[in-house]
Amino acid sequence: MTTAPAEVVTISGFGPPPLVVVDVDLDDEALAVELEQPDGMEAARWAALDDFLNLFPGALPDDQRAYWTERLADPDDPFTGRAARTVAYQIARAVYAVPWWTAHRLCSRAAAHWWAYEAWTVTKGFDPRTAPAARIVASCWAWAAAGADKDEDLEALRREVFEGPTDLGHEDRLARGNAMLSRLQSGRSG
Repeated sequence: MTTAPAEVVTISGFGPPPLVVVDVDLDDEALAVELEQPDGMEAARWAALDDFLNLFPGALPDDQRAYWTERLADPDDPFTGRAARTVAYQIARAVYAVPWWTAHRLCSRAAAHWWAYEAWTVTKGFDPRTAPAARIVASCWAWAAAGADKDEDLEALRREVFEGPTDLGHEDRLARGNAMLSRLQSGRSG
């Protein structure tokens, strides 16, 4: 049996931190982005939809969200949707405890098979409606892994879920990001 790729992680507590603080370096400007842990089900929905702009800048406090949204809307600002995605991916590690793409793949799988996932959570006594995003993502992995009949099935699932994408700059992602930004600027969510 294999596990997710190992990483060096600094432990400062157990479980998701109540306050997410990510240090961002943009063009040699050091900035700290702070937000409270978002609602678990809402954050899982963003991951399922691959809607990183609801995580950043959407989940930030009002003043920070306004600052970053204005920067994204300014065509002369070097802070682009691609840069926002990079920051969102950094925040995702603290919110989901896995990379963004892993949270997306697991949450979208559970959303596509909601009844089966929901039935599995009932048998385990787990209620995703009250859990933090990291626990929901962990439950999605446990549910998906429980469906693997053989070691090679589990290994294939692990690769599918945990391996990083090769097309982070793909044009369809950029188009979706621009559509999400338009919704965010107009005050509509997901």
